[in-house]
Amino acid sequence: MRLTKNCNDLNPEILQALHYSSIEEAGIDMLLLSAQAKYSEYLTENRQFEKKYQTDFLSFQKMINQQIGEENFAQEDDLMAWQFAYENFRYWKERIEELKSCFSKY
Repeated sequence: MRLTKNCNDLNPEILQALHYSSIEEAGIDMLLLSAQAKYSEYLTENRQFEKKYQTDFLSFQKMINQQIGEENFAQEDDLMAWQFAYENFRYWKERIEELKSCFSKY
């Protein structure tokens, strides 16, 4: 979506009704909400793998990498999916902290 007009002309009542003091504050808050949704999505997926394998990602990765002469394609596929979820929930956790640092403490 692209902006089609100068948002400085936006009716300030909209911001006030939503308890924002500026467009920037509203924008950062929306980014924070989106980042929290992504974090939650990947954290949930990570927890599903932890429950399935009764271990954490790093231990599971070590176990799979130490298997010699054995191939379990289902576990290897899970490892790749789990790694994606693990890396992304950590990434979004950092972005959330970065976005939160934009807001002053009350």
